[in-house]
Amino acid sequence: MVKTGLHLELRTAFQKAKRDGAVRKDGVLVQEDSGLKTVNFEISPINNIPGGERYYLVVFEEANRSIIEEPKKSKTQAPALKTGKREMSQLELENKRLKEELDASREYLQSIIEEQRTTNEELRSANEEIQSSNEELQSINEELETAKEELQSTNEELTTVNEELQNRNEELSKVNSDLSNLLSSVNIPIIMLGNDFRIRRFTPMAEKVMNLIPSDVGRPITDVKPNVKTPDLRKAIQRTIDSLEIQEFRVEDHEGRWYSMRIRPYRTLDNKIDGVVIVLLDIDTRRAKA
Repeated sequence: MVKTGLHLELRTAFQKAKRDGAVRKDGVLVQEDSGLKTVNFEISPINNIPGGERYYLVVFEEANRSIIEEPKKSKTQAPALKTGKREMSQLELENKRLKEELDASREYLQSIIEEQRTTNEELRSANEEIQSSNEELQSINEELETAKEELQSTNEELTTVNEELQNRNEELSKVNSDLSNLLSSVNIPIIMLGNDFRIRRFTPMAEKVMNLIPSDVGRPITDVKPNVKTPDLRKAIQRTIDSLEIQEFRVEDHEGRWYSMRIRPYRTLDNKIDGVVIVLLDIDTRRAKA
């Protein structure tokens, strides 16, 4: 879009403007139909443009109004450019324009070489970063592989633990079934309490004697009003827990039947005291015979 003579100058100045900012060029020779003329131009970056794109303003201005005069007297006489006190021949102007174009070409080539050098350095730096990233990714992959192996090992251990827990649950289920059947078949009132006096289990015979119902499991024994005349039950249970001695009393129910109430410590498999066991033995028959 620009006239002959401005191509290289304008391109070189534009590259410099992108790099350094505003650029001004004076006295550039431009080819026109009637000959050569000199122009000035300035390239200024435009800031604060929405969207983040960069724009530049190129302003051309005509220099001193010197034009090439075509010879009228002789066809062999070279045209000249009026420059105040001295006139330049067409050949000198052409040489000057070519020299300016050559200087612009050299400057433009130098800028391209510098840009190429900068680009090569950026590419080298990018390659180093990519190589470093690849090494980091390789290290991360190795860590992930190690973590995967650890997770696999953990899963195997969890599978083993789950199998053991399943076996334990099956054993506990069998023990509970055996205990439930044992308590159901025993024709003796038996009550198992925790250290907090709460009811854990009791036999069917204990329901009638101690006035219990299935929902009483988990309730303190002191909240239940039994069908027998008992002494201070809380005090007796606490004495058994503290002294580990078996407490025995004779108690009578509301129908006049006599029982021997025995309170003994509840021992776990590792020999820890975890409550008491209350057993009521029917001694009414023996009393009658006596």
